Amino acid sequence: MKIGVDIKWFFNGPPSGKIVVKQLVKELLKDQFKHYQFYFFLDKKDQYEDFPYPKGNHVFLYVKNVNNLISNAFVLPKYAKKYNLDIVLFQNFGTPKNINSAVYIHDLLYLDYPQFYSLKEKLYLSFIKPFAKKAKKVITISESEKSRIVKHQLGDENVHYVHLGVDPKFRPLAKHDPKDILAFKEEYNLPNEFMLYLGRLNVRKNIVGLINAMREIEFPLVIIGGYDHKKDDLMQRIKELDLERKIFFTGFIKEHQLPLAYASAKVFCFPSYAEGFGLPPLEAMASGVPVVVSNRTSLPEVYGDAALYVDPDQPSDIAEKINFLLSSEKEMQKFSKKGLAWSKKYSWQTSAQKLMDILSLS
Repeated sequence: MKIGVDIKWFFNGPPSGKIVVKQLVKELLKDQFKHYQFYFFLDKKDQYEDFPYPKGNHVFLYVKNVNNLISNAFVLPKYAKKYNLDIVLFQNFGTPKNINSAVYIHDLLYLDYPQFYSLKEKLYLSFIKPFAKKAKKVITISESEKSRIVKHQLGDENVHYVHLGVDPKFRPLAKHDPKDILAFKEEYNLPNEFMLYLGRLNVRKNIVGLINAMREIEFPLVIIGGYDHKKDDLMQRIKELDLERKIFFTGFIKEHQLPLAYASAKVFCFPSYAEGFGLPPLEAMASGVPVVVSNRTSLPEVYGDAALYVDPDQPSDIAEKINFLLSSEKEMQKFSKKGLAWSKKYSWQTSAQKLMDILSLS
């Protein structure tokens, strides 16, 4: 079977999309899928980048990429016909062209939560829905998101979900070299102990709610990530609340430092208003860190009883749950163990197998 896979995000893409693409490619190139022939679509601008896997059952097709929407809609279908591909898996945007296709829609949150998106984002994302109607398969990342897709009339029987996985590189503090942990903290001038938020810094992630909660928490907070799209003035809010000495920003950190960041934290807090899946708390759990998440959208589905839940609209509730953990070593250990066990349910190997099962049924 000849399968085209849109992996234009492999080298340069949105943070969450890049993670998904890189992890799935890593799994697809393992022996259990060697009877498939993969045609990987990459951005022409990345043709001189070193692909980290040896030659095998895959072909690289470097395509012109003005943006993902235009490339998927009009460029990739030409290659699909030229190489007589059995099916093409697109990321987010499918194509109006008449080819056998599946579209991997990471989320349709913009339809139900337009207040968290800029006008430019909403205009761009508005093409996801009409293009997806031409796809034979629609694949998403959680049951919550599948329900949203069905609600917005993008099919029913042809809509599938495949949970994301967690990379084995995320592991508890005791399994890291103490020198690496110390060097990481020194590089970013971080306190010895801290609670952590890691992810995008935009309105939907509710960083302002977490900052407001810090009025009632006597413990440092480290925020890792970069601003994107519709965002709040976090620095102004921190200044207004006189919290400059309690909150530390690192900006983006190096990819190899992510496991160090998670493992160094005492508590991980993710008070997002809406998620298609919400991967960072899972990586924190695999790192042995107790997790506090909001009680919205996909998060209760993904984290079951292994996390503490908060109302993202109530900073006092966020503060109460975090303080509950920080004040009790017993509870910290309890949720650390629950999270570690829970995170083992999610693997990229399983995700890749489920994805291929869906594509093979086309």
